[in-house]
Amino acid sequence: MSSRLLSGHRPGGVVLIAVLAWIGAVLQIVAGVLVLTLVLNPDGVSNETAWVAITVGVIHFLVAFALFGGSNLARILMTVSFSLSFLSAIFSFLAHPANFFAPVVGALLAVIGLLLLHSEKSNAYFDQHAREASLRR
Repeated sequence: MSSRLLSGHRPGGVVLIAVLAWIGAVLQIVAGVLVLTLVLNPDGVSNETAWVAITVGVIHFLVAFALFGGSNLARILMTVSFSLSFLSAIFSFLAHPANFFAPVVGALLAVIGLLLLHSEKSNAYFDQHAREASLRR
């Protein structure tokens, strides 16, 4: 194991997931604000739905930020999120097999996210941060 990894160097997979989560969070927040300000007015989307989107976006933004800090809780939350995305994609595919493209892509992205979060380098990165946190206590 390299000394760069032990010194806290973030693996590329963790960086990629955090950056993509930030982008997704910002887009979700912006979409919610646009609905609330009536710039966007999609059918069936209420103000409550917009507030939920904003809230979830803020949570995703904070979790992504925590990933950069090596938070194992953030990794667990992202793992749950990817797992739910995978299950959602499978259920969507089963419910609407003719519309297979989006669910298949969603499932693949969820699996890639899980693999990146739990690669050997990612495990070492999060383990190192957990050890450092326990020493500070």
